[in-house]
Amino acid sequence: MSKVFCNKPFNHNYIHPNGKYRLCCTTIQDLPTDNNYNLFDASKHSLQDYWNSNRMKEVRRKMIAGEKIRDCERCYEQEEQGIRSLRDTQGMDEFIAITKPDGFLKRPATDMQLQLGNICNLKCKMCSQMYSHMHGMETKQIGEQDPDWLHWVKKQGANVNNWTNELGVREEWYKDKELKMKMYEHISANIEKLTIIGGEPTLIPEFYEIFDYCDKNNTLQDKIVVIVTNLTNTNPKITKWLPKLKEWHIWASVDGLGERTEYIRYPSNWQKILASLEFYKKNIGTNGGITLSPAVQLLNIDQLDDIIKWWIDWCGGELNDQYNFTWLATVWYPLICNPNIAPREWRLKVADKLEKYKFDDVYDSIVHNLRKDYHSQDSYIELQKAFIKYNDKQDQFRNVTKTWRQLLPELEKAIKV
Repeated sequence: MSKVFCNKPFNHNYIHPNGKYRLCCTTIQDLPTDNNYNLFDASKHSLQDYWNSNRMKEVRRKMIAGEKIRDCERCYEQEEQGIRSLRDTQGMDEFIAITKPDGFLKRPATDMQLQLGNICNLKCKMCSQMYSHMHGMETKQIGEQDPDWLHWVKKQGANVNNWTNELGVREEWYKDKELKMKMYEHISANIEKLTIIGGEPTLIPEFYEIFDYCDKNNTLQDKIVVIVTNLTNTNPKITKWLPKLKEWHIWASVDGLGERTEYIRYPSNWQKILASLEFYKKNIGTNGGITLSPAVQLLNIDQLDDIIKWWIDWCGGELNDQYNFTWLATVWYPLICNPNIAPREWRLKVADKLEKYKFDDVYDSIVHNLRKDYHSQDSYIELQKAFIKYNDKQDQFRNVTKTWRQLLPELEKAIKV
């Protein structure tokens, strides 16, 4: 099997929260227009505009030839470390067969991940302006009180905060009526599996407009829809469309139990999250599903086994097609959220705790990686200092009921910088 090919440039549309087109959610490169100066932007260009652009055709040609793509570096790096990446080779022979020698592909994608901007009601620890305008607003407000801290955050870059544009800006690329309708038409006519993310999609009117458009065009029954939600905003009107879909799945962004998830996904409420889960369970029917999707990170990895056990218990004692678990949200950046920046002593204790519970191969891999050292001693010290500085300031500004030090006393004790 190819170590380079991925089916996403052949069968996947991806729109980033800022409206830029990319190969997929793992890549960090925006796709350039044919003049190699501007970037494809969903607020200015349709899906058809970018699909057979010079860059997309070049990517397909190189993948077919077995050449590495710079956009795919993260997947290559993860695979070199023995970690399962999002690279998918399914259907490779068919896609190669229908692609012309210059990389042109007549067939549109049938899979799409739609990031509906950055409008969100939470300020999650591992998040940033890119995915939450509220998080950006808070970072800006802290900076107004402490300009030196804000300068430090910007200088640190992806070490502490994936801050990519002006803080507090609301990314609403989907507001252009003409382009929006073209997108709805494309989704209705071509997309078989649609993954919708935000921000928090349930806060955004266009989220509901997509369902309404497809319903009126009698195409809901052809679609599998995945909704990634923080479960803090459940709108009953969605029950009008869920039963009509071929399949629907809630990916529940829950990162801990009780006060731990309230801390990480600030300012969420545990009881509201539980109520939302019960809402979707009540409406699950025969075509629905709920998948727990925790963002595995330094602030919750010590209770990862407990999260899984709670989830299996909530699901009725076993996982199946309707109630499941996914590992796709392991946090790699910001680096201070990655579990491996913790002191070795603490990581080994956590690994010992976790390995007593057997779940699956990915779980075993996460435990195994806790025992590895990925950074130099100097880098560990600097990243741990950054972890303390960033979270102490944020906790102080939020005036949280419990700080990271109180929630993770063993981690605080282990960090000796």
